[in-house]
Amino acid sequence: MANQVTKLSDVINPQVMGAMIEAKISALCKLTPYAKVDTTLQGVPGDTKTVPSWNYIGDAQDFDPENTTGAEIETAKLTASSTTFTIKCAGKSVAILQTAINSGLGNPIGQAETQLAKSIVGKVDNDVLAAAYTSTNTFDGSDAAIGYKPIVKAVTSFEDEEDGIEKVMFIHPKQETELLQDADFISADKFESGVAVRGSIGKIAGCWVKKSKKVKTETSGSGQTAKTYYLNPIIKMEPDSPETEYTEDELPALTIFLKKDTQVDHEWFPKKQRHDVTAAKYYGVALTNAAKVVIAKFKA
Repeated sequence: MANQVTKLSDVINPQVMGAMIEAKISALCKLTPYAKVDTTLQGVPGDTKTVPSWNYIGDAQDFDPENTTGAEIETAKLTASSTTFTIKCAGKSVAILQTAINSGLGNPIGQAETQLAKSIVGKVDNDVLAAAYTSTNTFDGSDAAIGYKPIVKAVTSFEDEEDGIEKVMFIHPKQETELLQDADFISADKFESGVAVRGSIGKIAGCWVKKSKKVKTETSGSGQTAKTYYLNPIIKMEPDSPETEYTEDELPALTIFLKKDTQVDHEWFPKKQRHDVTAAKYYGVALTNAAKVVIAKFKA
C-alpha cells in the first residue's frame, strides 16, 4: 500500500461537522420544535420580515334581498396590525490548539461539535421563549401552585371551539413535584409508543408538559405582600380545525424565519498552531399569533 498522509481536512471537515452539529441541534432543542419554520427568506434579497395579523370583521348579519327600501349589506373595514423585525446572526466559535488534537486525550473535535450545537440551541430556544413571553394573553393563577384545576382555567383562555387541539406547556423543573403528585396527571410512560410529545414528562388538562430551566419567575409587590410566581407558556401546536393547515388567515403561534441554516467554517492559523471552528445561523423569531399563546402564572 502506498504511503498515505493525513490531511488537515481529514481532521476537521466543516461540511461533516456542519451536518453533525445540525443533527445535534435538532435533538437538543426544547422549545424550537413548537415554532413553525418559514424558509421564504432563503435565497432572496432582504433581511427584514413584516408579519401581518388580521383582525376579525365580525359575524355576518341577516339581510333580506327582497327589501324594497334600498337597504344594502353593510360593508366592513379590513384592519390589521403588523410586526417588522430584522434577521440576525447567532454565532459561536471554538479555538482548538493542534497540541490538543495530537495528544489524543478525549475527543476535542467531537466536543467542539457538541458545545457549538448546545450554544446555537440555547440561543434559538431563548429567542423562541422571549417571543412567546411577548404574548399579552395571561392567566393569573399566582395564588396557587400549578395543578389540574388552575391549568384547566388557563387553557379556557384559548376559547377553543374544537376539542382535542394539542397544546404544550413549559414548566420549571422545580414545578415537577406538584404535577407528579396530582391525581389528574398522566405520566408519559402511560401512553403508547409514539403518542407522547418527544421529551414530555406527561399530560394534564389537555397539555403535554415539558421541563425547561429557561421558564422565568416574576415577583410582584414588596415586603410582606411580595408574591413570586412562575410564568408558564402554554402553546397551541396546531390549527383550530384539524381539517385545515396554517395559512395567512390562521398563523402559527410562533415562527422562526430562517434566512440561512447552521453553517460551520474552519480557520487554520499555522503561526499559532490553532484551529478556529465557527458555527453561525441567520434567523428571526416572532410571535405570529398571540391568540395561540397563554402565559399562565402559578405560585412559586
